Amino acid sequence: METREELAAIAQTVCAAEGVELYWLEYKRRGRRWTLSVYIDKPEGVTIDDCERVSRALEPEFDARIDHSYTLIVSSPGIDRELHTFEHFRRAVGEQVKLKLRRPLAGQTVLTGRLLQVEPQKLLLETDQGRVELPWSQVARARIFSPLTG
Repeated sequence: METREELAAIAQTVCAAEGVELYWLEYKRRGRRWTLSVYIDKPEGVTIDDCERVSRALEPEFDARIDHSYTLIVSSPGIDRELHTFEHFRRAVGEQVKLKLRRPLAGQTVLTGRLLQVEPQKLLLETDQGRVELPWSQVARARIFSPLTG
């Protein structure tokens, strides 16, 4: 069975050929079923046609390497996209973000605020309570915060 990293490398190549960026790839078992979710992006936004085109290009590549049934989902990361990599965080500077923390900070395990700075060792966030500096190791999950989606 291929690893997430191996599947992401394949998806990266296919996405580049299709004129989109591979934003993130998840390969998870949910119950007894496997789901392979490929999130694509491009500066002008992702269309349904982009998702369909990339899905058709990825399907034979993945089918040749995955020896069990799975569901392939190709979509945009969305307005409230999750942030996984340093580059995702770097692009989100200036945006409102929602962070779930590994350990409480001043009694809170969720912080929402404007991402001010991203450095290799830490993040700087402007919250309603003031500026908060966090080491990367403290962040369990992160996403762009949209008041429309909460």
